[in-house]
Amino acid sequence: MASALHSNLQLPRLTRQSMSQLIAKAKRMGMAPEDYAKRLLEDGLALQNESEKMTFAEIMAPVRQAAGTVEEAEIVKLVDRARNAHHRGGGRASKKR
Repeated sequence: MASALHSNLQLPRLTRQSMSQLIAKAKRMGMAPEDYAKRLLEDGLALQNESEKMTFAEIMAPVRQAAGTVEEAEIVKLVDRARNAHHRGGGRASKKR
């Protein structure tokens, strides 16, 4: 199975927009697009591995800390408003209170 670790991976073609973004970001970072794509994959896998080891409470801790003294009822209202706007096809919810 060691040979499978060193084989090339063929990926589906990217859209023109995605390829343009990849090339532009790689250029800004001074990297070849292939190296930048490899880095994105490796970083994504590392993040996924790290998150799989965390509990939901650990993942949400920074959110709860940032929310400070926001009441849970207010958070529920915000989530409901966003969900309703999404289901109506309105994208982001308006900032009404």
